[in-house]
Amino acid sequence: KVPQVRAEAARRAMESLSSAIAEGQVVACHDMSEGGLAVALAEMAFSGGLGAEVDLKTVPLGESVDRDDILLFSESNSRFLVEVPASHSAEFEAGMVGAACARVGEVTAAGVMQVRGLDGSIVLSVDVHELKAAWKRPLDW
Repeated sequence: KVPQVRAEAARRAMESLSSAIAEGQVVACHDMSEGGLAVALAEMAFSGGLGAEVDLKTVPLGESVDRDDILLFSESNSRFLVEVPASHSAEFEAGMVGAACARVGEVTAAGVMQVRGLDGSIVLSVDVHELKAAWKRPLDW
């Protein structure tokens, strides 16, 4: 099922996000169009060498989803994973009013990417450096 782009809502959300970036509220931002949340999260972690703790129960949904894998890997346009420092979180959230926006986790210094599923159990816990090494390694046919 291909996600439908709601052009007007997407435009407003992107304008709000662009303003937040210009105002220095955003540390990092990654689209979720290729590989969904899981890939965006991993690639952001690779860049900084940091980890993250994410809770899938807090991911904004356009429709009911009851599977962790769908939440992790659904690709769609006009969705972004944004890192915002705590000192700017209230300002950022206020600027994103009207957009599907939620705090889904936090960056950690532990170097581990950990994801809690819809039932609260840990569905993914992996060292970011090991994950990056696997990502860079060629496929073994």
